Amino acid sequence: MLVGGGPAWAVPRAGAPGSFRPYGADVEVTLPAQVDLGLAGLPAPARLGELPLSLAVAAHLLAGVDAPPGLVFAATVPPSLGPGAAAAIGHALAGGHPAGGRVGLVAMGDLSACRTERAPGAFRPEAAGFDASVAEALRAGKPERLLHLDPTRAGELLAAGRVPLQVLAGACDRGPAMRGQVLYDDAPYGVGYLVALLTAP
Repeated sequence: MLVGGGPAWAVPRAGAPGSFRPYGADVEVTLPAQVDLGLAGLPAPARLGELPLSLAVAAHLLAGVDAPPGLVFAATVPPSLGPGAAAAIGHALAGGHPAGGRVGLVAMGDLSACRTERAPGAFRPEAAGFDASVAEALRAGKPERLLHLDPTRAGELLAAGRVPLQVLAGACDRGPAMRGQVLYDDAPYGVGYLVALLTAP
């Protein structure tokens, strides 16, 4: 399952393309075949004709793994969602996959874009602490702490990944204890980028 930031609660149409041309790379991507989970309790998602950047990056990453999944569920969540609504989507995702087998959830989203003077949002001294709190929650295997991320503060710091992270927290908070590992944590171009892995026993 993939969750990324986007303009609305939405899922891509089958074969929806993503492109990195606006960012200077002549690369197009698509997701693997998608499955409809029919998530109970959630409104019907809109349909996207193109992949937003968050899902395009996910598609690019999946294309590079040794054994990419044959089926995925992918969705976008808007920045307007509060922690409770984001967690509710996470709960539905956790309960919506078919029984049997292991399931992974990939949350795509930048942390603060205010880490240096050259960052898109210019320098904000509190940005590093905000990003560090996310890294520590994941390192400790405590994704539920992400539900305490304040939407207003995240918006001020241009942390586009706040809602996908809180969807992840909602998906994990009714399951077993998690083990966390941070694989990458830096701020190239003044934007916080974090790669972390949560695994259940």
